Amino acid sequence: MAVLVATHDCFSADITTLDGKTYKDARVTGVEANGVHISFREGVVEVPFDQLPQELQRQYGYDPAKTTELHKGIAVKVAGTVKRVAGQIWANFPQSVAKNPMPTALLVGFALLLTIAAGTWAKNRKREQRLAARRDQYRKSDEWQRKRALVLKRDKYHCVYCGARARRVHQKHYAPRNIGSEPIEWLVSVCERCHDKLNPDFG
Repeated sequence: MAVLVATHDCFSADITTLDGKTYKDARVTGVEANGVHISFREGVVEVPFDQLPQELQRQYGYDPAKTTELHKGIAVKVAGTVKRVAGQIWANFPQSVAKNPMPTALLVGFALLLTIAAGTWAKNRKREQRLAARRDQYRKSDEWQRKRALVLKRDKYHCVYCGARARRVHQKHYAPRNIGSEPIEWLVSVCERCHDKLNPDFG
């Protein structure tokens, strides 16, 4: 259970997250297990630790390396538990089948499902981490900054959806495999409000 810890910064400043979103006159007003609450001009948002600027990550004790190791440790423990349970079931399999085959068959099936689920979870987690690292690296690259500047200039710094002042760039056909190869025609300028409504994973 996440426990909210109240905190009060003595000053307000603009906070820009790693995905490029800027919160004006912002300050951290609460800390949870997986992120912080930020109060800014338009309200309050919860921002995960892995999206905070590095100085704020350090200030609130977030260490990406330790978090990755924790996830690996969880996967190893789950796999070990499943293996141990499956081994115990297999060792008692002949006697169990002789006495009552149905419960044993159910337990074996359940153990196999747990093994598959644990392996799939670990595989997906590693894939997500690789994609996130690749996406974050590309966002900081000169190539992406050039594209972003060209799109904003092309759209005259106006949101293509509502006409407001645009500060963000949205990729209309986002997919992890497209990172770094998206044509400029797929990119459009958007304001913060429309960006939040679109809820993109990139831009």
